[in-house]
Amino acid sequence: MRFKASPIDGDTYPVFFATAPFVSRLRFDYDAPPDDVWSVISGPRMWSWLPTVWGCRYPDGETPGPGTVRDFQMYLDRWLIYAQHERILHWDKGSRIVYTATDATLPFFGSWCEEYSIESLDAGRRTRLNWTLAVRPRYLGRLPAQWVATLLKPAFRFELGALPRELPMR
Repeated sequence: MRFKASPIDGDTYPVFFATAPFVSRLRFDYDAPPDDVWSVISGPRMWSWLPTVWGCRYPDGETPGPGTVRDFQMYLDRWLIYAQHERILHWDKGSRIVYTATDATLPFFGSWCEEYSIESLDAGRRTRLNWTLAVRPRYLGRLPAQWVATLLKPAFRFELGALPRELPMR
């Protein structure tokens, strides 16, 4: 069963990043070339360095780009699998990806949008990843969403800090 999300439009995601009630921004530097980091954040193993995440599935034979819908999946418990369809809004191969959720197996998120951009550092020997997550939750009661974003920031930092587990050995 899937719950319909309120996807963000390809032209309006910059406004959503500026106005969403829940916004988290992180910056990470990795001791790896930009192409290696890009292959992780744009590939089928995205987030799979975490114990419960299976990664993303792209449509067979399709080159990812704006309009592509991929399936993200994670295992939460013996009886619960979380999955969401993600439509790519922006794709600059090697440097930037933006996507929005179109539906999910749990009804938590009304609107969800993420951006990953990478910068080359030290003549291509290192990479800086800038990550932004913006959400308009469906259910949060009276709790201000930005408080939740602040509380979750250490968890997001931990999660992105584990990305090197997927990088090629050099």
